[in-house]
Amino acid sequence: MGVVVRPQLAVVCIVLVAIAWFGNALYAAGAANGPLKTWSPALVAGAMLSFLVLHGARAEGGRAIFAFVVIIFLIGWTAETISIVTGFPFGHYHYTEIMGPFLGHVPVSVMPAYGVMGYISWVTARVLLGRTRPGSDVVLRFAVPLVATALMVLWDLSMDPLRATVEGRWIWRDGGPHYGIPLLNFAGWFIVTLLMFATYALMRGESVALRRHPATETRLFWMSAPLMYLAFPVEYLLNPVLMPSSGEMVLVNDAFVPVGGIHREIAVLTAVTMVPVALLAVVRLFRRRTPQPAPVN
Repeated sequence: MGVVVRPQLAVVCIVLVAIAWFGNALYAAGAANGPLKTWSPALVAGAMLSFLVLHGARAEGGRAIFAFVVIIFLIGWTAETISIVTGFPFGHYHYTEIMGPFLGHVPVSVMPAYGVMGYISWVTARVLLGRTRPGSDVVLRFAVPLVATALMVLWDLSMDPLRATVEGRWIWRDGGPHYGIPLLNFAGWFIVTLLMFATYALMRGESVALRRHPATETRLFWMSAPLMYLAFPVEYLLNPVLMPSSGEMVLVNDAFVPVGGIHREIAVLTAVTMVPVALLAVVRLFRRRTPQPAPVN
């Protein structure tokens, strides 16, 4: 008689989500240059990279997730380098010493961040479009990359002002209408991330994730991806609550702006962009028929 394996992997993924949420909450609560701001990113990065490896190996397949990471690294690093040198496709900017060490002009930490957020966006897009079953089709090859790209752009809308304007991790030379960030950045971000996802989708083909596994047949396993996507809004939403109103100002487009005001506005932006799409993905899973786990003999 077949025995159904308990989906321990799904539980592990949810635990990693909880760790990432907790780490980002600590980051929001930390004082500038304090120990929480210094060490909590390591907690978040550890949880998210573990999620990428464990969830990706099961949902996409070991070889496929390795190819995904390589594609993200090569395209992302190349686009960043070209833009820093020429101003295209993101605009003119440069990273500050805060982001060291560097690989050429690009911080080493940037590529893992691309990989983690790229994977979370990819899987959340699969959930939104109802493509959590093994195999591939036209929707997965063409529509999923578009939706995943949109999810990445929504993240950048909230993330970039906080990291560049408030924290000074990189500097935009000419400023721009979105908290000192040029609109070209978001257009370039859309093009580059779409190229990443489209390249992976075409290379992925039909050859990965073809075998069923009990973990991939549970809502909990797939729900962990949009919940991990929400780990980023945890920080953005808590910033105006936990950060003391010290009257700190930051320069935006040659004018000084209160940091507290930026935190509040980004929290609202996050609440009407990233949060609804992630919750929609969760609702999408609950509206699906209850899956039947495959027996393992």
